[in-house]
Amino acid sequence: MAVVSLAVGAAGCDDGASPSAEPAGSSRSARGSTAPDAPVAPGEPAPTGAATSSASAATSAPATGSGPGRCTTEALTMSLRQGDAGAGQIHYRLTLVNKSPDPCTLTGFPGVSLIRRDGSVIGEPAAREGAAGRVTVIGARGSAEVTLHTLNRGIKGSECWDRPDYLRVYPPGSREALTLRTSQPLICGDLFRTSAVSG
Repeated sequence: MAVVSLAVGAAGCDDGASPSAEPAGSSRSARGSTAPDAPVAPGEPAPTGAATSSASAATSAPATGSGPGRCTTEALTMSLRQGDAGAGQIHYRLTLVNKSPDPCTLTGFPGVSLIRRDGSVIGEPAAREGAAGRVTVIGARGSAEVTLHTLNRGIKGSECWDRPDYLRVYPPGSREALTLRTSQPLICGDLFRTSAVSG
């Protein structure tokens, strides 16, 4: 499955299916580019895609005296696994991978939105769920996770949102987004939440 990327000037979010299912897709990042047929804008699961990058070199923010710097968008790629359902709740596992040769950190919540092919946003961006958590150090080629939470169809009585064509994610502290081509998650009951990044 094709993977795409976009970068926008809007401020990103700051600190603010079964486990064996295959990833629904994967992403790449590229500074100053936009997704084909998906202008920048605030069914069946998509098949597995391979994580790739159009960046010539993945880097993290400069390290400080206290440890590694923040993971930049160019240093990350992501994948999404199909939903794990239970008691009317569905949780999707979003994995962020540090593809750079150096460790970097993420702290807090990502900004997550569902995007149509024409670039418009479906519903509302994901609300925050749970505590902001501690600094997560991601080693070279290592990963961290975010949980996306929604409801099973019919649990709350309201209709489900349209399926997305893309999932757009701003890593915590970043003004640039990763974009994943996928038809997941399917949001129902008007419940769309994201956890903070965790190791």
